[in-house]
Amino acid sequence: MSTASASGRPASRRDSSRATASARAPSSTIVRELDVTPRTLEVPEEIQDIAAAGADTKTPHWSDVPVVDVRTNKARPIEKMVWKDLHGKACIASGALFLFELGRFIAGQPPSDAECYIAAVIYAIIYSTRFDGIRKLAPHFRVTFYATTGWTFYYIAHLLAATNPAIFAHSVYPAGIVMLASTIYFYKHWLERMWRHFVEDRFRPYYVPGLAGLMYFHSLDLVDMFNQWLDPLYWDHVPQLLPDQAWTIQDVRLTGLFMSSMALFMITLHNKGVLTGAGNTLITVLFTIFVPAFILTGTHMNLQASFP
Repeated sequence: MSTASASGRPASRRDSSRATASARAPSSTIVRELDVTPRTLEVPEEIQDIAAAGADTKTPHWSDVPVVDVRTNKARPIEKMVWKDLHGKACIASGALFLFELGRFIAGQPPSDAECYIAAVIYAIIYSTRFDGIRKLAPHFRVTFYATTGWTFYYIAHLLAATNPAIFAHSVYPAGIVMLASTIYFYKHWLERMWRHFVEDRFRPYYVPGLAGLMYFHSLDLVDMFNQWLDPLYWDHVPQLLPDQAWTIQDVRLTGLFMSSMALFMITLHNKGVLTGAGNTLITVLFTIFVPAFILTGTHMNLQASFP
């Protein structure tokens, strides 16, 4: 004779109901978990802006509307620019460092390790402190900044590899990928932009020498980068044949870092209304591309080195 509960329900049936309820609990939990809408991957705003700026080739060129001081309708004096923040101090330091380097070039002296490490810190500060304010600028400015930041990342890695290959030699692999992507990104945008200018009869021939000069120097960068990629023991092999190779690469990178930062500084001068239009363009092309390159070539041509 089976035992019944106080309510009259058999104990076995009651136990069975409890077991069924407990068995159903996990499945209901699973159902609730499946009902949760999966989160979409959020792309950082910086990455979104890199893509947006690179795709915009329609915005009119910056020299169409020069920037002036709205109160005087004249170019602003350079002393009214902000120099006391970290970015301004780093820019001043980079100028002083390059003046020192020019003297060293003429004297025929190699760079010290301390000089290379200090330069790496200075130029890292210059670029890292500009990201906050760059997105409000026109697309071609942002493309130039983002691409130059990528090139600078590689230049710093290459500079450190030449300074201390035991620690930094293999950094040229990931940094080189950034360099290659930056180069494709920059020239795709600017060649498309110049073609659009040509089709719309607003082409500026004086931009061709500057762009061609940059393409030449970046092609040398890429050839040298691939030479290092193909030889994992590059710093064991090459210096035996070319004893001045590290010296040359260090000075090439120090010069390239200054040239790139000066190009961005010329953009800042335009945006602040200090130096605008064709004068800005001429100084940019001459003194951030050709003049430093000629000085570097003339003072290093007798070294036992090869670049690329």
